[in-house]
Amino acid sequence: MKKNFSLLLLVLTIALSIACSSEDNNKDSFVDVTVQITSEQTIKDYSNFQVTVTELKSGTTFTEKASVDGKVTFQLPLGSYSVVAEDLINGASTLYGRVENVVVASSAPQITLKVAPITSSLEKSFVLDELYFNCDKNGIFQVYYERYLTIRNVSDRPLYADGLSIAICGDYNSIEVEKNEMDDYLKKDTLVIGQLYTIPGDGRTYRVDPGQSLVLANSAINHKLDKDGKEDSKKVHSIDLSGANFEFFVADPYVQTVDNPEVPNMIVDHAANKAFNWEYNGSMPIMLVKLTKEQREKMVKNQKMFSRPGLSWMKLPHLLMPVTAIIDGVETGYQNNLIHKALPTSVDRSAILVNTGMSGFDGQFIKRKEVIDAKGKRTVQDTNNSGEDFEIIVHGQKSYPKK
Repeated sequence: MKKNFSLLLLVLTIALSIACSSEDNNKDSFVDVTVQITSEQTIKDYSNFQVTVTELKSGTTFTEKASVDGKVTFQLPLGSYSVVAEDLINGASTLYGRVENVVVASSAPQITLKVAPITSSLEKSFVLDELYFNCDKNGIFQVYYERYLTIRNVSDRPLYADGLSIAICGDYNSIEVEKNEMDDYLKKDTLVIGQLYTIPGDGRTYRVDPGQSLVLANSAINHKLDKDGKEDSKKVHSIDLSGANFEFFVADPYVQTVDNPEVPNMIVDHAANKAFNWEYNGSMPIMLVKLTKEQREKMVKNQKMFSRPGLSWMKLPHLLMPVTAIIDGVETGYQNNLIHKALPTSVDRSAILVNTGMSGFDGQFIKRKEVIDAKGKRTVQDTNNSGEDFEIIVHGQKSYPKK
């Protein structure tokens, strides 16, 4: 009996030893990893940020909220991880940062993760989709101010459009001048723009879900109607833009458009001609950009006078904008009259040219080609080559009526 008891005690001792050894080994396989969130913006409290680390091999995720000073500490198994920091609220973020292939080994890595506006942090966010600047003759007469554009969320997550801006080149790519000062700035990664308009909001006002678009209209009214408010049968190609999300309304004593009070106005940061001027022939390319309020104010404060190409006597105030602010840009123009590119090839490697005269009004509508992505979802083509990404549909302009 005594011999059996001794044997049992020995077995228990060995089992306990193995268990303790196993526990020590498990502890040794976990490492404390600290993530420090930073930003070029002034952020006094990071506690609304969350950090998610994902083990690349297994897909296991760990999520923690940040402290006020932007620190998060994880106890992670050895492995390789991706790390994401974002101010995620109700499934959408405004600031975002990501690092890939972080190796957690025997030593504890200290990770500094910078967050920036999500539209500039993601590989794909918003693109310019529908572009209608050419307008139409309606068979009998030219119709003005039916121009509009759409911006589309091509990411896989909801995004806010607040603070996005539309910039229009000050340079005319259809005009050749002996000395083009605007082109000289482009060689320094700076664009000369004649107009800048910004979507209002507090940063979380205008949410756009994946695959959805916003409509920005020159004049957000029903253009099908006559002066008595009845549908005009002669306006066979006119469109209804009363349901647009935003309107380009420039308040001026000589303004030619009506301000629809039911449609929010774009913020007018700068309009050199005191009007929304998007040439009917497309010779002034358009861009979707992201600038801070401080950047926009500085640009306006430091505006420069430039002669309108081809009209040396007409000097107008323009803004200098960094190329790095561009989220998407499209080199538009008209066939046989693209004298030089106004946008750098880093933004658009080619151009989409309508078959129209100098005055426009041939009802040519530009739209991105639709494709199916690797996940089987319908989206639009975006290779930064507008000659391949877009198609022209004659009289293809769309109505966006009030709902």
